[in-house]
Amino acid sequence: MDLKNSYIMFGQNTSPLLIISSAVLVLTLFFYIHTVGSYFEIGISPLVDRETQHTAFAVYIIDKSIDQIITAAGIVVWLALSVTGKARIVTSATYGVITAAAIWTGPSIVFDIVALISFPIAISLLIYNRFATKKILNVNTKLLLNYLAIAGIATGIVGIITSLAPLFSIPPESFLVRDYAFDIFLLLSSLSPVIIFFLIIYSPIKLLVKKSTAEISKTRNETSLSNGIIKPRTRVLCLLLFMLLSVALALIPHSPLTNDASQLVSADSVEYVETLNKLAQSNNPQEFLTEAFTTFSGDRPLALIFLYAIASAVPTDPLYAIDHVSIILGPALVLATFFLTRELTSNDTTSILASFLAAISFQTLIGIYSGIYANWLAIIIGYLSFVFLIRFLKVQGKRNLAMYWILLILLLFSHTYTWTILAMVTGIFLVVMYKLNHYHKKTMIILLLVLLSSVAIDVAKTSLTGTGGIERDVGIARVSAGPEQSVLLWNNLTEATQSYAGGQLSNFMLLALGIYWILRARLQDLSGIFLLVFFSIGVIPLLFGNYIIQARVLYDIPFQIPAAIALTFMMKKKNGALIVLPICIWLFAMSVRMSSNFT
Repeated sequence: MDLKNSYIMFGQNTSPLLIISSAVLVLTLFFYIHTVGSYFEIGISPLVDRETQHTAFAVYIIDKSIDQIITAAGIVVWLALSVTGKARIVTSATYGVITAAAIWTGPSIVFDIVALISFPIAISLLIYNRFATKKILNVNTKLLLNYLAIAGIATGIVGIITSLAPLFSIPPESFLVRDYAFDIFLLLSSLSPVIIFFLIIYSPIKLLVKKSTAEISKTRNETSLSNGIIKPRTRVLCLLLFMLLSVALALIPHSPLTNDASQLVSADSVEYVETLNKLAQSNNPQEFLTEAFTTFSGDRPLALIFLYAIASAVPTDPLYAIDHVSIILGPALVLATFFLTRELTSNDTTSILASFLAAISFQTLIGIYSGIYANWLAIIIGYLSFVFLIRFLKVQGKRNLAMYWILLILLLFSHTYTWTILAMVTGIFLVVMYKLNHYHKKTMIILLLVLLSSVAIDVAKTSLTGTGGIERDVGIARVSAGPEQSVLLWNNLTEATQSYAGGQLSNFMLLALGIYWILRARLQDLSGIFLLVFFSIGVIPLLFGNYIIQARVLYDIPFQIPAAIALTFMMKKKNGALIVLPICIWLFAMSVRMSSNFT
């Protein structure tokens, strides 16, 4: 950002009143968030030393009384600076007198109410001013957003410093400034069940309503995002950087500075090593393959062979090697997400953003924390299979079809459960595309036949080995899902987001970006149809599944892609890069903070 743009960002050629009013409102919001969260004691679930702690938010910037005074007084000042005409005196004086009276009487329910309704008053006036013909406020929305972004950058940088402090043997309590970004992140993450519920339920509704209103474009290969071109060298450098970021996140919990007792990080590492030891005792290749295809109910033979190859190739303790598999799977997920996003959107900027979000996504963090290596490997293969499926839809070609089939079979043998979910997504997606007549129907019929061939192979494997495939997944669903779970829907969803796997699914920033995307998603875009179908697959688990089923389905959904599209939309706005920057800083800071608590 050059010097001229920096001046504009801070309000060059802008009225001093506008500058002061914008700064006051942002500062007031900072105090208001902590006031509301602490007053209502909203439940938060921080991950501390690998354990999720359910507690109430109780963080004031100074203390309760002073925070409330600053919050109410800030709105009084903002009203005096922003309201136009005679209403300025009436509104600011009225609210000022009420505030003064509440302060004079001391701590009371009246004082609490005055503080709690302060910011909603400002928001209501801003909304009215936005749509009213006769404006009642003298405000600069862009300047306000700029100052909010600057505050986000400042708090985010503090969050990064405090999150990285343990890696430099600096105790976090030695900092004079609290990590307010983390506090706000935890507070807003309590909304994650609401956001996920909206995303999952609204997706099929939007898909069906938009289809019925005939808002479908027959444009096949172009989307509204297909103009963000980045030089190949820059793309490669960014991808390498984000792949290294995923490696760094995987290594943080293994560092002696965060893990002085050399504890295992991934929860499933021990179980995998025990299984690999059984494979190592095989007397011949046939016995080895038989063991691989029957262990773990035969649902992940390829994943076991993959892990066995790593454990055998690394000259160290197998347990140590398997516990570090994340440094391979993390970068692989970054690449798979990049290629899938690029195929869906034809936009380099969106693809790069998606690869960054993949590096710090809950797929990566849950993978490191839980060690669900088979599931992690399977979504990587599954995302790559989607790449060739979409390519075949666009340009056909035997090579694309062959690659799709090969990857589909590898997915089946990597983790049957993930294959079941992604196969359902594929089937529904192809049926929707067939109905919408976006591509040649013959092409989609061929892809459906290929998909059915993988089902046939799964049935044959089950018959030959006696182990469960899709049939076993159906059996698990019967035990863990049913109408009785509907009564527990909210408890299950809260457990899935706030507690399961360290509460990693409660990342409100990724989810909130998903909301922004879904409100703007169009069925003219291939990415819109594909992602709406992907989200829709979660409806049945959400309504009838327990928290484990909900969490496992949510884990397979590439939330990073709609989030990246949302960021791309934001970047197209004036000073959009300034808005996107604090979001990325916060996401990075929170991922470091989380990974530092995996032991």
